[in-house]
Amino acid sequence: MQAVRSEPYILIPHTVTNLDDFVNNPDKYLVSMFGDPQRAAAMWRSRLNTNPYGSEGFLSLSHYGIELISADLWDEVTGIWFELIELIEEFMRKGSAERLFPGQPVPLRLVTKGRSTLFTVHQQTSLVDPHDFVPGMLSEAHRYYSWVEENIGTDESQAMQFIDLLRNQLPAWKLSQ
Repeated sequence: MQAVRSEPYILIPHTVTNLDDFVNNPDKYLVSMFGDPQRAAAMWRSRLNTNPYGSEGFLSLSHYGIELISADLWDEVTGIWFELIELIEEFMRKGSAERLFPGQPVPLRLVTKGRSTLFTVHQQTSLVDPHDFVPGMLSEAHRYYSWVEENIGTDESQAMQFIDLLRNQLPAWKLSQ
């Protein structure tokens, strides 16, 4: 089983007015970027005509099948990935990290407490194994940015180079743990 899995979604309407309906009926509001790439890319490009952020949507993120981000936390998916990569980089450097969910006062934390590592989004905390969580997050981030580059046509090389830099640091980082 893959340690970390992600599924990015594009928001179908321009905004969500009924959060309960959004959480209970995600198929009415979201299209999977990996599951329906042509439709998601078309919606992204269409949204760019009126909005500087085409990736407005939701990022489903799980660790060994446990959902890490609650469905009510939708935002700009590229911004979410940016914050998550920054969180991973800081964690690799310091052993703990904190960021904010983009545009919201929602904390993202990755901290080591004793022998445990905890990943927190808002008030939801999950126990993760950093030795598979960190590389898994970097792989999923790379997969996301590769999709964006291939399907949207934007240059995501800067993000992918940063991810690759962190991936190259993994062997030394794991030894220091």
